[in-house]
Amino acid sequence: MTVLRLTSGGLVSPQASAVYFQRQPSLISPGEQPVIVGFTAWFQFQAHNLQCCNPGDGFAFIVQFASSTDSTYGARGAYLGALGSGNGDIGGGLGYAGINNSLAIEFDLLQDPWDPNGNHIAVQTCGPNTNTPVHEDGSFTIGNHQNVPNCLYQGAIYTPSNPMGGTCNGESCNDGITHDVVIGYNPPSQMLPGGLLTVWLDPKYVGNTHTPKGPPNLSVPYNIVYDGETNPLGLQLDYRNGAMGDAWVGFTSSQPDDGMQMDILAWQYTPQGPSQVTQPIQPGGIQTLFNFGEHQTGVTYPLGFVNNDNISMTVVATPTPRQVFYQTRLVGTMFANEQCIAYSGTGGGGSQPPNGANGNCVVYTYTCQDPSGPVTCPMEPLCPGQPDQCIDIDTSYDTNDMITANNADYLENTAMGNNAWMSIFTMFTPKPVDGTTSGKGNGFGGGGSDGSAHHAAPSKSKFSAPQVGSADIVATFCTPSDCPGRGGKK
Repeated sequence: MTVLRLTSGGLVSPQASAVYFQRQPSLISPGEQPVIVGFTAWFQFQAHNLQCCNPGDGFAFIVQFASSTDSTYGARGAYLGALGSGNGDIGGGLGYAGINNSLAIEFDLLQDPWDPNGNHIAVQTCGPNTNTPVHEDGSFTIGNHQNVPNCLYQGAIYTPSNPMGGTCNGESCNDGITHDVVIGYNPPSQMLPGGLLTVWLDPKYVGNTHTPKGPPNLSVPYNIVYDGETNPLGLQLDYRNGAMGDAWVGFTSSQPDDGMQMDILAWQYTPQGPSQVTQPIQPGGIQTLFNFGEHQTGVTYPLGFVNNDNISMTVVATPTPRQVFYQTRLVGTMFANEQCIAYSGTGGGGSQPPNGANGNCVVYTYTCQDPSGPVTCPMEPLCPGQPDQCIDIDTSYDTNDMITANNADYLENTAMGNNAWMSIFTMFTPKPVDGTTSGKGNGFGGGGSDGSAHHAAPSKSKFSAPQVGSADIVATFCTPSDCPGRGGKK
């Protein structure tokens, strides 16, 4: 199994590491994650003990936009290269000590002088200032920095009843078990005026989703956006070049002279607001994948397609409350008997369908660009007459909605933002974790595989209005159980 190994155990000691997950860079972002809109992060971790006894330190989930780090802690670098201190043989730095302008949720497996024990989760931030793993006031030293400040956020610390790491007995140590974690951030809203940060350790899930059941282990009001007067513990996020409040997101870790292999086994990051991914269109038969965490969409052009013009496709995923989508996009259309599917991890909430669900629906908007600017996405003129020459489009997701092959549908419009919908549905595939809705079309905004609404411009035409040469696509399901609107027919 492929894992992300943050520390390598006894091979090299001491160690500190930092890993940040880079989205496909674009004109408006170097590849940071959108955080201001809210997010859900799910991951699995496991600690392997190679030496005795009481190996550590542990690791942290981190959000940062650090223009600098504090070298007196032993930290170095900035932004994508920011690396905090592990505090050498003494330990305890967890790889984020000394990183400025950061929020860390630490999973600490070794007790240091500032720790209540060697088995706790804590939320740590000092806002734009230097972050530290210290949880109480006192005289503590990390690196060459004395009197390290306490950055525990609002007393948010939790001690699990069972160890998160391994256990040691005499001269032998056992590896830790695999643990699941869900971290959620909800920005301020009418229902949550102060925002909310939540952490679940080893939760039970709703169905086959990563939506936790029951209350979180940690829950604190939190607004990630810094304000010098009203919110000094928020972060100064990236708004450069059109960015909308982004930051680097990833993991840090450290080990002192007692070795531990710290592994991240799986990870998903799902924004709760609009998020954009740009990818070069792959040759025919190879999927161009747009991954948004707990949901993704893929586009596969037919065999024989060659991207000679170096065209890239951009997909913007916009979470939308189910009732808002229904009232603004489906009412008055021939698909008014359908509801959009709510994806887990995308925010939202409420009761079961049709009045709500644990998540928002997601509308995907597809546009294309070549090196000189926007173009209409390549079309396949032999579709629908030759189905094997159609473009395959699919969407995979976790949902608590009851989706079957009989009630699933897949809608595309003739240009983004309008309600001229047609069905491009071909099949629904249930999977052990994610369900997948699939469809076929001859182009984006050009119509479905049934031949309806074929009016898009030729594949090489430039466009000036943003709604031309584009399309919205959304996975839906019929209420109560059948889909009379499939294929554009009543």
